[in-house]
Amino acid sequence: MKKLLFLLIIFFSINSNSQTALEILQALAGNNNNNTNAVQKIHYKEVINEVVTINSTSNEMFSGGSSRNAMYVRLPIGTTKWYYRITPMDVYANYYYQPRETFFTLLSNNFPLFVNNQTYNGLNFYIINDYAMNDFYAKRSFNIYSNYTKENTLGFYGECNLTFNNLMICLSNPNLKDGLKVIVEVVAFGNFN
Repeated sequence: MKKLLFLLIIFFSINSNSQTALEILQALAGNNNNNTNAVQKIHYKEVINEVVTINSTSNEMFSGGSSRNAMYVRLPIGTTKWYYRITPMDVYANYYYQPRETFFTLLSNNFPLFVNNQTYNGLNFYIINDYAMNDFYAKRSFNIYSNYTKENTLGFYGECNLTFNNLMICLSNPNLKDGLKVIVEVVAFGNFN
C-alpha cells in the first residue's frame, strides 16, 4: 500500500495539469469538506484592471467632460469576497503598475499590499447597486453601501463582502480644475471551477 501511495504521489506531482497529490489523496480517503469526490479550489481571479478618466468639474461644465465614472463589478460565480485597489494620478500621467505589482499578483502571491499614489488630489469612491446609477450621474441623492464609501481620499485598497450581480464602483472628482486618471483593480476571491 505504501508503494502504491508513493507511486501515486510521484505520478501526480509530475503531471502539472493534474490536481496536487495531497488533494487527490484526500479525495480518495474521503477527507474533503462535502464528502464528495470533487476537490474545491479557493483562489483569486482578476475582474477589473482598467484606467479611467474623470474630468474636473470645470471641464464638465464648460467642455462637456464628465467628473463621474461608474463601472460594473462582474463577479464570477463562486465569489465569497472581493478586493479593490484605487490609484489616482494626474490626468496627463502614464503610470502603470509593473506586472509583479498588479493587485492580482500581490494578492495571489501573498505579497504586501500597497498603493503608489501619483497625485495629491482626492477623489470620491462609492459602491452602489446599478439601480442608483442614474441618480449618481445626475448628481442627485443616491443609495450607497456606506461601509465602502470614501470621500476626498487618495489611493487605497479595501475588501468587500457584497457579492450581488449588479454592483458598481463609482468614482467622482470633486476638484474644480484638475482632472484625474484612476487605475481601478478588482480581484475576486472564492471557489471557481
